[in-house]
Amino acid sequence: MTKYLEIGQIVNTFGIKGMVKVKPFTDNISRFDELESVYIKNKEGIRKILIQDVKYHKNVVMLKLEGIETVEKADELRQSYLLVDRDKEKPLDEGVYYIVDLLGLEVFTDKGERLRNSR
Repeated sequence: MTKYLEIGQIVNTFGIKGMVKVKPFTDNISRFDELESVYIKNKEGIRKILIQDVKYHKNVVMLKLEGIETVEKADELRQSYLLVDRDKEKPLDEGVYYIVDLLGLEVFTDKGERLRNSR
């Protein structure tokens, strides 16, 4: 079981004051309103960062992150992934699963036939 869950990826900057645009990996993007912090995962590793502000435009989340005050600093985060602690997430409803928990499982049809991996 993974320690973190990916909830989005920083895909661009927004404005000149260091906001970032996030492509969310969740079906409920308003969940970002509940977060005080996230982990940023990139080639430098994983680090925790506080969220100062959240805005929405269509299906994109814009975040103002603590310590990111310029467009140049925000641009350094492009392509980084946003993570949250798995053990702090609310329990899922019965029959609902995280995608990461389904990867690698065998899949069968209703008739019991195993579907083959196309790799």
